[in-house]
Amino acid sequence: MEPADSVIPPGELRPAQLGIVALGRVVFGHLSATLADLAGRGFLRIEEIPAGDDRDWLLTDLRDTAPGQGGLLRFEATLLDGLLSERQVRLSGLGQDLIPVLGHVRAQLRQDAVRAGRLRRFRRERRTARGDRLLADIHGFRRGLRALAASGDPGALAELAPYAMVFGLPVPAVVSLTADSAGTPQRRFPDVPWSSFARQWQQTCERQFEHSRGAAHRSASSDFAHQWSAPHHHDHDGASHGHGGHDSGHGDGGHGGGHIGGHAGH
Repeated sequence: MEPADSVIPPGELRPAQLGIVALGRVVFGHLSATLADLAGRGFLRIEEIPAGDDRDWLLTDLRDTAPGQGGLLRFEATLLDGLLSERQVRLSGLGQDLIPVLGHVRAQLRQDAVRAGRLRRFRRERRTARGDRLLADIHGFRRGLRALAASGDPGALAELAPYAMVFGLPVPAVVSLTADSAGTPQRRFPDVPWSSFARQWQQTCERQFEHSRGAAHRSASSDFAHQWSAPHHHDHDGASHGHGGHDSGHGDGGHGGGHIGGHAGH
C-alpha cells in the first residue's frame, strides 16, 4: 500500500478545484468537502449537536483566530461569508439566502478553472488539454485514496478526508495527531462524522431549492437536478460504480455527492 504521506493532491488543488476538473461542473459534494477542508485548516469549526430525534450541526466562524494556512481562496471566502451571517449558525437554520450563495461559489469555481487553463471558456464542462493532463494525475490520486481507505487504518485518511469526500469514499471520523516544535501532540483535523455531515448538507441545499419554487425562483429551481448533479456520461478510470456513476462507498451520499470523471476535452 502507498504510504499516506506520498498521497498528495495534484497541483496543490483544494477539493472543489479538483472536483470541478474531474466532473466539469460543481456538485453539492464539492462544497461539503470544501467546508470539511476549511475546518481542517482552522477557519471553521463543525460540531454535531443534539436536536431532538434529528441531528444538527453548528458552524462556528474561526477566521479571526485561524492560523491562516495558505489563506482563503475567493470561492472559499464567498462560501463562508454567505453561510456565516453570525459567528455561529446551525445548518438547519440556513434559509433561502443559501441559493444565491451556492450560485456565486459555483461561478467563482468555474472562473478559477477557466483562468487556470483547466476548463474551456466557451464549451462549458469541457476540459482543456491541460485539464486532461491534470485528470490523469487526479485518477492516480484517487487510486491512492482508495488504497488508504482499504488499508484498515482509521487515521490514514484523516487529513485527506475532504478529498475522499469528493470521490464518494467512506470517511472515518478520526482525529489526526501531529507534534509541534516542542513535541506536544496537536489535533490537526476535527473528529467529525463527515459522511453524515455531507448528507445533511446536501439535504439542506435541496430543501432550500424546493422551497424556492415560488414565482421569483421558479426558473432557478426547475433545473436544479441538472445544475447540481454529476453528468450521466462521464468516464470512471475503471472504478467500480453503481447506477448514475457514483464511486463505490457513497461517502458523500446521494446524487450530489462526489463523482469522478467528466467530459473529455475537445
